[in-house]
Amino acid sequence: MKSRTLIITSLLICSISLPNAGGRIIPTQRKLIRLPAGRIIRQSNMVELDLSYDFTTTGETRRLILIAVIPKTIPDRQKIIDIQYSKKPLRIFEENDNRYAEFIFNKPDKEIKIDIRIKAELLRYDLSTAKRKHTTDHTDEAGFVDFLKSEKYIEKDHQEIQQIADELEGRTDEEVVKKIYNYVTEHLDYTKHGNGQWGAVKALHEGKGDCSEYSDLFVALCRAKNIPARVITGCTVRFDSDSPKHNWVEVYLQDYGWVPFDPSGGDVDNERIRNFVFSRMAPVYVYFSHIRNDEILRNFHFASYRYWGDKVKLKDSIEFAQPASSNSK
Repeated sequence: MKSRTLIITSLLICSISLPNAGGRIIPTQRKLIRLPAGRIIRQSNMVELDLSYDFTTTGETRRLILIAVIPKTIPDRQKIIDIQYSKKPLRIFEENDNRYAEFIFNKPDKEIKIDIRIKAELLRYDLSTAKRKHTTDHTDEAGFVDFLKSEKYIEKDHQEIQQIADELEGRTDEEVVKKIYNYVTEHLDYTKHGNGQWGAVKALHEGKGDCSEYSDLFVALCRAKNIPARVITGCTVRFDSDSPKHNWVEVYLQDYGWVPFDPSGGDVDNERIRNFVFSRMAPVYVYFSHIRNDEILRNFHFASYRYWGDKVKLKDSIEFAQPASSNSK
C-alpha cells in the first residue's frame, strides 16, 4: 500500500459566543491538473478515503451536532464498496438524492474524533463515455426545476449573464455547452482567494476565481440557455499536500442524460488540449453532493455543525490511499 499523505482542509469556525452557535465547513478550492492529450485514461480507480472531524471543546458545552454529507453509489460514476464509522451515527438519511450522517453528543468530552473510512471504485464517465453508451436516465421534466432556476451564487437571471448567454448559440445543446465551456475558460483566470464564495456574477466582474467560481458561472450560463445544469461538490484523488476538495459540473443533454464537465480543469491555452479535456475526465472524482445551496448543511459544503454552550473548535482532514488489493466484493 502506498504511504498516506494527510491533507488538512481549511475551515470556517463560528466565533460568536451564543447559547446556540454553530459552524460551517467550506471547501478549499483548487485547480485540477488534467491529463495531457493522447494519454490513455483508466476506466476505473480503486481508492480509500478517510474523513476526519476533530472537535475540541473550550469550556462547558452542553450539546454538539454534526451533519456530514456522505458519498453514495451513483451509476456510471462511483461504487461505494464499504463505509466504516469510528462512532456510530445517530442516523443515516437521504434527502434530495443526497446521503447524510448525523452525529449528536450530549455533554461531549473535551476532545471528540469522528473518522469515516470509505472504500470506493471510481468509474470513468464523461461526454466521450456517454456517447459510446448512448443511453439516458430519462429524468422527469419536473426534476429539472431546481436545475434551471436562479439561486444564490448561480444568478442566471442577471442581465449580464443573460446578455452573454444570448451570444452563445449552437445547433444543439452540446454545441452550446461547448461554447459556454470555452467562454468560461477564456474569460476567467484561476486564482485562490480564501474561504469566501463569490458566485457567477462576481466571478464575471473579477475575471477570475477558483473551481467554485468556474462551476457557478458555467452553470448560470447553461441555465440561462434553458439547459439543466448543476454544481457538483466532491473531491479528487490526490496524494500530495494540496486540498482534494473540488467543484465541477453536470449538464443534462437530451441524448445522454447527466454528463459531467470540469471547466476549471479545461483552463489551458492549448486549444487541442482544451478540446480533449472537454469530453474526457479521468476516474479520480468522488461525488458528495449535487446541491449548490444545501439547506440540510445550512447552505455550505460537506458538513455543518452546531453547539450549545461554550465555543467549539474543529479541524477536519481528508486522507487518500490506494488499497493494497482491488479484490473487494
